Parts: sequence; C-alpha cells; structure tokens
Amino acid sequence: MRRRTPLEVKSGWTHPLPMPMPGQPVSSTLEEAEAQLSRLPVPPRVFLWTEMEQRCPEGWGYLASVRPGAPPESIEAELGAWMRQYPEAWLAVDLRVGTMAPATRTPLDELFQSMRCPVILIVDEEDGSDLAPRWQLPF
Repeated sequence: MRRRTPLEVKSGWTHPLPMPMPGQPVSSTLEEAEAQLSRLPVPPRVFLWTEMEQRCPEGWGYLASVRPGAPPESIEAELGAWMRQYPEAWLAVDLRVGTMAPATRTPLDELFQSMRCPVILIVDEEDGSDLAPRWQLPF
C-alpha cells in the first residue's frame, strides 16, 4: 500500500561519529574538540584553518584560511602544501559565526571529502548540525 503522508525527515545528522576519518569530517565546538582530543591515547598534531592566528587554542598550529589580496587558488595551494608537509596532522576548520569561511575555489564539502587527513569542523553550539555528524568518542 502506498504511503499518503510525507515522511518526516529531520535536517542534520542523527548519530555522532566516534572519530573523524579521511573523507568524512566531523563537527564539534572548540571546547568539545579539545576535550575529545585530550581523551585520545596519543593526541595528534592539530592545525586550525582560520582567518587569524589569535583564534588558535594553545598547542594548535595555524593555517591561514584567507589572506588579503590572495586568490582562492593560492589558499588551496597552501592547504595542499600543508598536507604534504604534515601528513599525520589533523585539520580543524573554523566555521564559527563571525569567522570568514576558507576562501577556496573548490566547494568546501567537496574539498573535505577529498582530503587524506581527519577533519574537524569547528562550529558554534547551535550551528553545524547539517555540516557533518558530531564527534563523540565512545565511553
């Protein structure tokens, strides 16, 4: 029998992921990401891809997501050089409200899915549910 009423589909991700994986980013607030990273047996080196170095937490590296006068191609080239220089590092992408998203020619979702490193999308508490599943390590 055919269903006559539309399915109720919630936007966003229903279940969290235990770990970010290459090609499958996770979303997290900055505080949640720091807490999750501290629980790992060997915390990875993490770089924050953001507009200002002052936004980086202590102990995290900085990767510029925008530069005045720099075309998107050069920002993507810097990201590629970073991946070759730090193949074991994780990338955290600053997508919080009030922060300029990375300037890239390739759409960000395509870029994250093609990356060979774990990616954490740093979002505000209320935002980001549509971007990627939340990061939640098992207990």
